[in-house]
Amino acid sequence: MELRQIRTFLSVAETLHFGRSAKLLHLSQPALSLQIKSLEEELEVKLLERGRQGTALTEAGRIFRDEVVTALEQLEVASQKARWTTAGELGRIRVGFVSTAGHEIVPNLIRRFRKLYPSVDFSLRNILTNDQIGMIHNRTLDVGFLRLPIESNKGIDVTVVHREPLVVVLPANHALATQKEIRLRKLDGERFLMYDRPDASGFHDFLLGLLSRAGAVPNIVQTASEMPTLISLVDSGMGVALMPESATRQRFAKITVCPVADRIPPSEIGMIVAKGNGLPAVQRFCELAQSIFRI
Repeated sequence: MELRQIRTFLSVAETLHFGRSAKLLHLSQPALSLQIKSLEEELEVKLLERGRQGTALTEAGRIFRDEVVTALEQLEVASQKARWTTAGELGRIRVGFVSTAGHEIVPNLIRRFRKLYPSVDFSLRNILTNDQIGMIHNRTLDVGFLRLPIESNKGIDVTVVHREPLVVVLPANHALATQKEIRLRKLDGERFLMYDRPDASGFHDFLLGLLSRAGAVPNIVQTASEMPTLISLVDSGMGVALMPESATRQRFAKITVCPVADRIPPSEIGMIVAKGNGLPAVQRFCELAQSIFRI
């Protein structure tokens, strides 16, 4: 059964006139009749009755007409969706992010993307850095936003989308809490709260490297997988922490945040995507992110 046969039948079903439909379709009348006959033979039913009083639909023809009209409408919708998907205007993007990227970076980016491509859906999950890397590799995640550096980016494209200073976070009653800024060496021997290494090994080692080069050997008493948890631990008086400044904005804890006096590299958030990810919607999303976050 071919689409041209169905469209020919629908034309005759509407005009109930073989000659008129032949002109509308730019076919000879014998060619049109042959298409109808071939369709009826394939279906093994009579669709049209031709007599002295003209052409009429059989009951089977009426049912077939109603069903194929619906089917063609669905086919047109499917065709349009396929074109939109190819153009990156339709699809579903699975996005993972660490908590600090979820405050502003990801919501703002998605808000702007949806203005351009309102038919694209999103699946959003708060996912730890190392888990994001594994999910990007096994293609269960399309785009990730995580703390840099990452230990291995083989097979992954990384784009820096955000830079910010690191700050020292202290209990409100800590002896250093009155300082306008703190040199990292002042943290030598302090009870320290650190981001958990199994969850973000590159970021964990980055922080330890900064402290080591400044001559500070932290006494790590507790680790945590989320920045808000680290802030709560500082609030409880368990120790001090070194963390990105944005992690301290959304807080109700009684803590003190001090700038770092040393000249140290900023903390970075990166966007990651698997090399060769050919999903058009994902490509459009990454292109927009790269145009917005030119760092």
